[in-house]
Amino acid sequence: MFSPLDKLLNLPGITVQKWIQTSEGFCLYLARVDAGINCPYCQKKTKELHQVRSFLVRDLPAWGQPVYLKVPRRQFYCRYCQKYITEELDYIDPKRKETRRYQENIYQRVLKSSIVQVSQEENLTYEEVESLFIMLSQSADDKEWANRKRLSLDEISKRKGHKNFITLVSDIDTGNLLEVVDSHKQKEIIETLNQQSIEARMQVEEVSVDMWAGFPKVVEEVFPNAVVVIDRFHVMKLINTRLNKIRRAAGINLKGSRYLLLKNASELSPEEKEKIDQVLSQSACLTVAYELKEEFRKIYETSSTVKSGLRQMKKWLAQAQILYNKVTETIRTHLQGICNYFISHATSGVMEGINNKAKLIIRQGYGFSNFDHLRLRLLASFSD
Repeated sequence: MFSPLDKLLNLPGITVQKWIQTSEGFCLYLARVDAGINCPYCQKKTKELHQVRSFLVRDLPAWGQPVYLKVPRRQFYCRYCQKYITEELDYIDPKRKETRRYQENIYQRVLKSSIVQVSQEENLTYEEVESLFIMLSQSADDKEWANRKRLSLDEISKRKGHKNFITLVSDIDTGNLLEVVDSHKQKEIIETLNQQSIEARMQVEEVSVDMWAGFPKVVEEVFPNAVVVIDRFHVMKLINTRLNKIRRAAGINLKGSRYLLLKNASELSPEEKEKIDQVLSQSACLTVAYELKEEFRKIYETSSTVKSGLRQMKKWLAQAQILYNKVTETIRTHLQGICNYFISHATSGVMEGINNKAKLIIRQGYGFSNFDHLRLRLLASFSD
């Protein structure tokens, strides 16, 4: 007959014989329900108990108190095989002193906070929590690169205001983070990514990047069959930044004017259209710059081939050269990569979401003492 404690414990084949409360928490003394086991060698049932060795493991807390389990590990003798067999306990890892579910609980909490915080909350040493986290992170550290077609490369700073960058590699189609490189140097990125098999790297067809000059070389060296796609977001950011400078130069400081100018015209409400007409009526130069911005955006929306996109962008560059001077020079430098967007409309938009979450994790992860721990946490947070 199972007791309420058995149901609360929820370990199949296990019953609670007794429990005690100490200054450290609750301790439950366990016993097996079945009298024997099946021999793993001959599959015969044996009940001939040779010895029992008990050991203490940590389990999930109850009633706000730590819970420990006194677990009996039985050894049987099989007369058919003439071998001694120690039973396997599926709820405990061999050579560990925690239940599997307690390990998973610690792992998930570290992902949401830090090693330091969890160690303090659970009264564990930093090394104990670190060991658990690293052990359970191994699956996330072995991401499958096969059949990845479209990737994105981007960088973020490990510390705000400092040029201490890490490079993130993500799958555009799945939104999954694949790798984190502790560098933004071309050579070191290449060395890290080349550790993937050449077969997997050759399957990549497109890599979306920003306009950092080092990325095309990385793509060429690592992904021999891929084309470089300059991310649409970064190109539009250049144009929007220049448009805002023209607004300020025109002395237009109407509240909300910047937001209205940068917003896509097709997404403006009737009220917003009236307001933007008021803003543009104050400067002919700003009106032309705004119309050019919208024309450029429409190229992205309407071009269906690289050839048509290239033709329309060259026409736009000729018209926009005076107002968008340095921006047009930058676009000309990266024109082929920008137009490669029209192959499949690959964009790093998914990477922006990953970047934002990664920055939050970095800010929270004050308990991660080195890059390897941070890398494991980032990969685990974006697992498939």
